[in-house]
Amino acid sequence: MLAGHFGVAGIVKAWRPALPMGVLLVASQVPDIVFLPLSLAGVERLEPAAPGAAGYGSLLITAEYSHALLSNVLMAALAGWLVHVLARGRWGADAGWVVAGTVFSHWLLDLLVHRPDIAVFPGNAGGLPLLGFGLWEHVLTAALVEGTLVVAGIALYTWRTLREHPSRVRAALYSAGIALLLAGSFIIDLTG
Repeated sequence: MLAGHFGVAGIVKAWRPALPMGVLLVASQVPDIVFLPLSLAGVERLEPAAPGAAGYGSLLITAEYSHALLSNVLMAALAGWLVHVLARGRWGADAGWVVAGTVFSHWLLDLLVHRPDIAVFPGNAGGLPLLGFGLWEHVLTAALVEGTLVVAGIALYTWRTLREHPSRVRAALYSAGIALLLAGSFIIDLTG
């Protein structure tokens, strides 16, 4: 769902043009960014959901720290606080809240597509049932949801950029770059 998260960044950018797109792209991927070093350290991992499974949505993600509900609430709060402190209102009085929401949107989308592999507390403390609605079990539906987020992100970002940027040429180049990023990440998601 890499591309779907990027799609959310494009949607948010259209809604809040003062926020830098780079900040929103990173915010939409914070749990996956945290996952990378944990995965390299062997704390978290990716593995086929079933023997021989391959392709879109075929991985079982063991990410009991980076993707736990409480971890994501804390990462969203930290990101929002950092934006509030560092941006000092340059991106709007509520920019911290918007960035925090973008960070947390990652967890919400993952809840929708993941199989039950998302912990409530870091390290699955308390042994509560794992969460996930498993939309990846229905590959076409999952791809349609993700594709819709990508198309919405591209369309809204492009519409807002072309409408408000003083240079039509630059606006078209920015929009084309974001469209390539989102569409490319969707192709990578689909081809696994």
